[in-house]
Amino acid sequence: MNHLDTLIKAGLSPKEASVYLASYELGETTASRIAQKSGIKRPTTYMELENLIKKGLVSQSERRNLKYYNAQSPKVILAILDENKKELEQNMASLLSLGSAIDKKPSVRYFEGEDGIKEAYRETLSTPNQEIQSWFSASSSVGSESFQEKYYIPERQKKNIWIRAILPDSQELKPYILKNSEQLRKSRTLDSKKFNLENEILLYGKNKTAILNYDDRLGIIIESSKIHDAIKQIFEVMWEMIPEEK
Repeated sequence: MNHLDTLIKAGLSPKEASVYLASYELGETTASRIAQKSGIKRPTTYMELENLIKKGLVSQSERRNLKYYNAQSPKVILAILDENKKELEQNMASLLSLGSAIDKKPSVRYFEGEDGIKEAYRETLSTPNQEIQSWFSASSSVGSESFQEKYYIPERQKKNIWIRAILPDSQELKPYILKNSEQLRKSRTLDSKKFNLENEILLYGKNKTAILNYDDRLGIIIESSKIHDAIKQIFEVMWEMIPEEK
């Protein structure tokens, strides 16, 4: 890498770098000599010298009505770069906070088929010692009953993940409700004529919402704090309005 390339990488324009390098090599001298050595036209040289003076890289003096220019040591460039770096670091926290203030596009993942639905269920087990809030469908469990009984529920128990569920008061779900305590679950029911979802919705972690459709064998997991928190507020209002089972 030659000296011009080094100066350009340090932030000077190509013409600024040429004028600075010519001035530094010549020592204190006139603009005409700098223009001659750099190969840049004199009017342009004057303009670039003014830019370099503003940046603190060239000083100007006058004797006998003639202006002389003297390039500062390249160490000045390093000092300026270091100062800029410190200023950037001081403002970086504020700069980064701008990004968090912007509403990020939610992350959405799709799961298809029976295996996909099972994988979506496994994903809800990624937050041990926390609680899942859920709306249940009266439909049978996704995949197979053995997946729920032999894998999902035991794994949830091992990880101490309780679940609060709002579900329809249907015959299909009565055996499920009878096992509430042993399966770390609390549930409240609504009249199945008024409440009978075709999807299961699970809220877990700090920002994840899973929507599972049994008939279509389709699962969606949305990662968004705003969506999660909005739906959770709806769940909590419903939960408080539904009387406890006696």
